[in-house]
Amino acid sequence: MAAPSVFEQLESQGVLAVLVVDNAADAVPLAEALLAGGVSAMELTLRTAAALDALKAIRRAVPEMLVGIGTLLIPEQVRQVASEGAAFGVSPGFNRRSRP
Repeated sequence: MAAPSVFEQLESQGVLAVLVVDNAADAVPLAEALLAGGVSAMELTLRTAAALDALKAIRRAVPEMLVGIGTLLIPEQVRQVASEGAAFGVSPGFNRRSRP
């Protein structure tokens, strides 16, 4: 049997914690607290410089947490968060800008 897709995993959770992390050192304890409280999916916003480091720390230390990144605004951000291991990305819309 195939593993559930990210969409299926998110749907089964019922709750997605959306967080602004100012300090990457807070990310792992935060993810662990969410898991202890029954929340196993989270979105880290790109509003702070710590977001990508927080993503990396959570992926390394709390692999059972389904963690993604938002708000993705440009194609480079999509490539960057995918390369850092985000399970999903969130964008406020679709940009039909043509590729170079």
